[in-house]
Amino acid sequence: MKKLLVLILVSVAVTAAGAQANGSAYSPGLDYGSEGVRKAGGDVRYVTLPTSRATTVAAIAVRGGRVVNSRSIRGFYGVPLVAYDGTTGGLSGDGETLVVSSYGPLPGDAGTTRFLALRAKTLNPYRLVELRGTWSFDALSPDGSRLYLVEHISAGDVPRYRVRAYDLEAGRLLPKAVIDRLVSKALMGGEPVTRASTADGRWAYTLYARKGAPFVHALDTTKRAAFCIDLPLRMAQNEQMRLRVKLRDASLSVRMGNESLADVDLRTLAVHRHES
Repeated sequence: MKKLLVLILVSVAVTAAGAQANGSAYSPGLDYGSEGVRKAGGDVRYVTLPTSRATTVAAIAVRGGRVVNSRSIRGFYGVPLVAYDGTTGGLSGDGETLVVSSYGPLPGDAGTTRFLALRAKTLNPYRLVELRGTWSFDALSPDGSRLYLVEHISAGDVPRYRVRAYDLEAGRLLPKAVIDRLVSKALMGGEPVTRASTADGRWAYTLYARKGAPFVHALDTTKRAAFCIDLPLRMAQNEQMRLRVKLRDASLSVRMGNESLADVDLRTLAVHRHES
């Protein structure tokens, strides 16, 4: 445990400053040995620590930094980043399932992306997911039975992707993309800037930057449904990268620093823009 703690401290020192720079040409990337992921209000943080031949997954006490549990797994995995502001994911709302991810190939290149599901309490692996092509983690259902993934079709200035669902209990990719029924096309475009999720993990609200105006992708991880909410905020895409979202009861506040620019009523999905 002492050796592992030294490894954790060294890894955190090396990666903490650059955790948000682990992104790729198509997704925010992976977090190694820095913030990791934890359940809202939880007392344990899960981190990944790459070694020369494997990955150490460790459960660290939030208070005091004690190593609660650890396990070495074959291959190279990280805690998935779900937005470019450094927000991480991979832990189910009930705190029972942990998913770590590998990097995949560039969109269009040959290769495989891997995801590994573990029992959070024991860190025992129970499902290896191997998919051809370029994929990244998106979300988990509250009970950890369903894994949501982003299938990346193309990178570049306007990346194209679609959301897919994977049944972790059955070990199979579910057919068809998870799309807004009011949107005719399955492919989306944009960059995930920031995310807010409900405490139980059912809803994941991700703000995406794109040319012209941003939008919020609302994913219901229980019902396998999605809604795209256009935001009436005309601004350059690089300026959109500074936006943040905050959940307040049944409302999602879209902010720039301390200023609230718009609110989304999550019951009706209506957007109210604040006049400056």
